[in-house]
Amino acid sequence: MWYPIRSIHDEAEYKTAVKIAGALAVYDHLNEDQERYLDTITTLIEAYEDHRIPFDWPEMSSLEILKRLLDEHGMSISDFAHLIGVNHRLGLHLLSGECNLSVDHIRILADRFKVSPELFMKKA
Repeated sequence: MWYPIRSIHDEAEYKTAVKIAGALAVYDHLNEDQERYLDTITTLIEAYEDHRIPFDWPEMSSLEILKRLLDEHGMSISDFAHLIGVNHRLGLHLLSGECNLSVDHIRILADRFKVSPELFMKKA
């Protein structure tokens, strides 16, 4: 069974795509076409999840959320500092909570991680 290469529009299509991707993902030796198909269907699944499935952040501070996002995206302190346009030392101070993010930093982070800027303004 194959899922046609097109955007996923509803829960039934999503479940079918996930089932097919899961079945392919268990094989160690896919040929090039199968790997490309799996990459494509995975991208379609992620796009559906990003736009259709709400994610409720646990009650975390903005700093905890930022650290989790950096970790999930495999970003180092240097990557973070480069992203927001500061030196490594200031990046370290921001991630330790010694300094606060500026409005410009928040805009950059919200755009990069495709999240609401409000996530970086939480104090809890």
